[in-house]
Amino acid sequence: MGKTTSINLVGREEFEDVMRVFARCTDDYLFLFDLDKDEYIISEKVLERFDLPGNHFTNAGAVLEKIIYPEDMPGLTENLAQIRRGESQEHDLEYRWVDKNGKIVWISCRGIVIQDTTKEEETKLLIGRVTEIGSKRKADNVTGLFAERQLQLDFEQLKREGKRGKGILLRIGVDNFKEINERYGMDTGDVVLKMIADCMEQVAGEDHCYRLDGDEFVMLMDEEDEQKARKKYHKTRILIEEQRKEQGYRNFYTISAGVVGFYYEETEFDKLCTYSEFALGMAKKNGKNCSYVFTQEDYEEYLKNIKIQEKLRYSVNHDFQGFEVYYQPIVSLKTGQVVGAEALLRFSSKEYGMLSPGIFIPVLEESGLIIPVGEWVYRTAMRQTMEWHKIMPKFRININLSFIQICKSDVVNEIMSSIEELGIEPSTVLFEFTESGMISYDDSVQRLLDVLNENEVKIALDDFGTGYSSLAYLQNLKVNLLKLDRGFTSKAVVNDFDYNLIGHIVDMAHSVGLQVCFEGIETEEELQKLRKLEPDYIQGFYYGRPVNKETFYEQNLKKFEVCK
Repeated sequence: MGKTTSINLVGREEFEDVMRVFARCTDDYLFLFDLDKDEYIISEKVLERFDLPGNHFTNAGAVLEKIIYPEDMPGLTENLAQIRRGESQEHDLEYRWVDKNGKIVWISCRGIVIQDTTKEEETKLLIGRVTEIGSKRKADNVTGLFAERQLQLDFEQLKREGKRGKGILLRIGVDNFKEINERYGMDTGDVVLKMIADCMEQVAGEDHCYRLDGDEFVMLMDEEDEQKARKKYHKTRILIEEQRKEQGYRNFYTISAGVVGFYYEETEFDKLCTYSEFALGMAKKNGKNCSYVFTQEDYEEYLKNIKIQEKLRYSVNHDFQGFEVYYQPIVSLKTGQVVGAEALLRFSSKEYGMLSPGIFIPVLEESGLIIPVGEWVYRTAMRQTMEWHKIMPKFRININLSFIQICKSDVVNEIMSSIEELGIEPSTVLFEFTESGMISYDDSVQRLLDVLNENEVKIALDDFGTGYSSLAYLQNLKVNLLKLDRGFTSKAVVNDFDYNLIGHIVDMAHSVGLQVCFEGIETEEELQKLRKLEPDYIQGFYYGRPVNKETFYEQNLKKFEVCK
């Protein structure tokens, strides 16, 4: 149990003076808790973070209860009761406070019980310190570098001292650190982090290095040229590679880096951290094992995409409001008549007007929203096609399918269920896949292709000729149609080599039973020259732009209904 210490304590005012002196030497909050009078004194700087009536108050239990996380209150109450009963002479707990912004802050509270013998009646006091064990960590035990808290302190100190000119923040992250921990264990992960830190310090010179949470590091540089930061990143990469080589390549990993130039007098620390996170994220998005220099234009574009994503998500959750399927005619070269259409997704809103597919479709894919939207597209297009079948029974609808849908959803069963539920003739439905996606296809892609083929649903290889154009996989995929995009066909109009090449592609496709569609035909000149190559179908602005269902009907199908 231990014996209570008895001392002649100075007056409370003197004690507060002593606390103010020692508070300048530590980041902790020093406190005195009179357990008998329920009176509390704590370092004044606590008021910057927590909603207390002051640093000296009575009715302490009730006051402190307002900032203590409710679930932790019973444990604290029991501990103090043991101290009051004389069952314990020490207080040592880790629990949670809630700051002024309502955020949880983990603290370590340690103290000892003493008896104040300056009064006729002895008073039991608890004296100790409170440490913010989360945000106050200034050093990292694994790498030996300073931690993010110290980075913030250093930055703010330089700013207070009137640091002028430009600085650079180089943020480095390990590209596949999670795999290292999962495959080799956390001890190996710690070795990797230590090696990266050592390499950074060798390169840093007079610049300071810090370790952030997880697998990220920062170098705070007194430089004005972002390219010098990129060079230091490159040197760090080389040193890491040399270390890995010496260790026999026991594990593999790469590092990426984001570079942010800033001016101290214009920049807040939180904003700088946000910019550096974005820059590192862009480096990883650009292929990893590379660096990216922050630009405000890219960041504004990123923020815009976030807002667009929010709008798209809202629309998905509100019956796909703002989405619409447009249709572009596909014409048979042999008859010159419309035989089908490609369904193309469009999106508009009051905020952005009609957005380009090149903007919103990547956002749909990155966010995963392409899965519900893609299903809505093919169900909407199939349903509309069934209406047009009353006019033209063999009318075919072409629908684009994202590989995100294939790999991350049960799109096989969803497509076949839709076909069965709607009662549409499977052979009048064609799904288009991009060539780049086909080349990297996996088992889920092959399963989808097999099921579509078995059920006589048509398949097209879109943008053929823009990727690797491997002919070997055409038979395995069992596609029905090759589509050559405008980037390919437009060259053939003015270049004999491309013209002859496309001619050979058409001949090859026909020889193995495939049909061919030329996309992007815009002028009479293009049509007359390319039709000599005898593709099966033509698609492009020459015959019609993508339009809504009402306009498509008026322009392409109404005449057939009149004839009937």
